[in-house]
Amino acid sequence: MRSERGITGLETAIILIAFVVVASVFAFTILSSGIFASERAKETVYAGVEETQTTVHPTGGIIALSGPVSTTTAVNRVKFTLSLANDADAVELTPSYTAGTTGVAPVASGVTGPTIVSYTDTTQHLSETRWTLAWLGNSDGDNLLEGNETAEITVWLHPRAADDSFSLSTSTTVYMDHRLTANGKFSLEVSPPVGSSFDLQRMLPPQLDTALLLD
Repeated sequence: MRSERGITGLETAIILIAFVVVASVFAFTILSSGIFASERAKETVYAGVEETQTTVHPTGGIIALSGPVSTTTAVNRVKFTLSLANDADAVELTPSYTAGTTGVAPVASGVTGPTIVSYTDTTQHLSETRWTLAWLGNSDGDNLLEGNETAEITVWLHPRAADDSFSLSTSTTVYMDHRLTANGKFSLEVSPPVGSSFDLQRMLPPQLDTALLLD
């Protein structure tokens, strides 16, 4: 009798199952990598949108306050209000300075706030101004700007003396060393911790009043 050898049905089934298992492992690995890459791409897109969209925006005009600056009338402070954009998360507005009492310039709050307000005109640039914070209307007591709140920012351009007058500064990185007078043009750049920064550009009228609303 002649010996005949072959593959039984059981052996065929085992080999087929082995191929299916290996293919499943490879397919799961490829799918997992694709899903992970897709999620990372989505996170990157969301992060980019969050950085480029405006989370806060100015409401109303800018108020320029003027008075004697070393005996010459000039703008000494600038005020503007901020609100939260629609559907935006709360933005931290912790100030690095707090407004002192009458005759006292802003004093350091002891913390470094994340929001930066810079000042620029035709003569000088202040990369980080001394600004203070006040709340108009609703406020829950913290320094987070939320949907139902309005924050008032006061930018101090000159140091205030004991007699409530202002003077020119010798520190050009903190205060202005010149005067912002009639017909002057200036720009404020607000850089919140989240979202894109924005500019506020205004020109002063030919005559300065104690308080000027610059639309």
